[in-house]
Amino acid sequence: MDWGIVLNPDEKKALFSFITIYTLSAFILISIIAVLYYNKAVSQKTSMCKNDLKTTILSVEMHIMKAQIEQKSYHFQPSHYKINVGLFDINKHPISSNLHYSKIDFTKMIDMQPTYVHMIKQLPKPIQNVSYIVAEDLRMPQEFFNLKLLIAMTIFASMIFIIFIGYLLSKLLLKPVKEHIAQLDKFIKDSTHEINTPVTALLMSVSQLRKKGIKEEKLLRHISISSKLIANTYNTLAHVSFKDLTQDEDIKSFDLKKEILKSIVFFTEIAQSKKITIHSDLKATYIQMTQQEGSKLINNLLSNAIKYSHPKSDIFVTLKNNTLTVTDHGIGISEKDQKEILKRYKRASELGGGFGIGLDIVSAICKKYNLSLTIKSKPNQGSTFSIDLTNILTSS
Repeated sequence: MDWGIVLNPDEKKALFSFITIYTLSAFILISIIAVLYYNKAVSQKTSMCKNDLKTTILSVEMHIMKAQIEQKSYHFQPSHYKINVGLFDINKHPISSNLHYSKIDFTKMIDMQPTYVHMIKQLPKPIQNVSYIVAEDLRMPQEFFNLKLLIAMTIFASMIFIIFIGYLLSKLLLKPVKEHIAQLDKFIKDSTHEINTPVTALLMSVSQLRKKGIKEEKLLRHISISSKLIANTYNTLAHVSFKDLTQDEDIKSFDLKKEILKSIVFFTEIAQSKKITIHSDLKATYIQMTQQEGSKLINNLLSNAIKYSHPKSDIFVTLKNNTLTVTDHGIGISEKDQKEILKRYKRASELGGGFGIGLDIVSAICKKYNLSLTIKSKPNQGSTFSIDLTNILTSS
């Protein structure tokens, strides 16, 4: 059935969790009902079995006593009875029997085994040499097996039905939510697309004005910083809105040092607005990934460092020993928040602004290429983000 609903991984996980909990709860409830029903049915069938055995024994005893009263020899006729019967003397030796199982425990009045049920009655005194009458029922085990099979099949069919209903209900509940989210996504995509053109124009205009020697450097600087901030926001939104942006770009080998230098040039003006100085210690390191993802990796780490650094502080970017490290002296991250900070929309503080998407993008790229990302941070002392690039290193 096509519902026209495409779920992202998080939504699929939530849907799976809902159906699992719903199904497990239903299974527990059905199992409890099934156990109660089984116990009641077993009790009823056991009672009926005992009554049948007692009735058979009494019937046999009556016929033996009748033959004794009429002073006739008793002739055992198994076909007269629905269940098997055995007659035994005082020494427990068989006189007449059509019992299927000859192993009899005469110490018990009733002996219930997995394959048969025996009921034993000892006569007060022997009648025509008969001291014990044993009745045997072979139907009970099969009836119990059939009962278990019926309950198991009922539970299985019920669970299939419940899972199907749960799936339908979850889809029905998700449909209006998905439609609303789709509208929001479309709005964000359209807005993001529209932002790109004026931002690019602003950056180009500032560059042209500087080339022409316009003296309003302070004004141009403010326009440039604002434009770059908007451009960085656009890049973040574009990554979220157009997830297939990098799918058409080929993975290739390039020097990450060059991408880092480009990012430092781009962010230097923004950092200077907070009187932050960016220091670098870079060695040529060739890696293999899409160049766009390499750029996003360093851009988001630098942007994050600038947002949460204290004014008049320093940021250190190092690329050596196959490791990229960005260190800031800012508000830091508590040990508790370090476990959550890489999740989307999670921010270390409300003071830095932003959407809480940057580190989620860094984390996603690291996962895609199986890169180890470590965080060392202390509140009010700063943070260090390190990425081990060993898995994507190339010779050139």
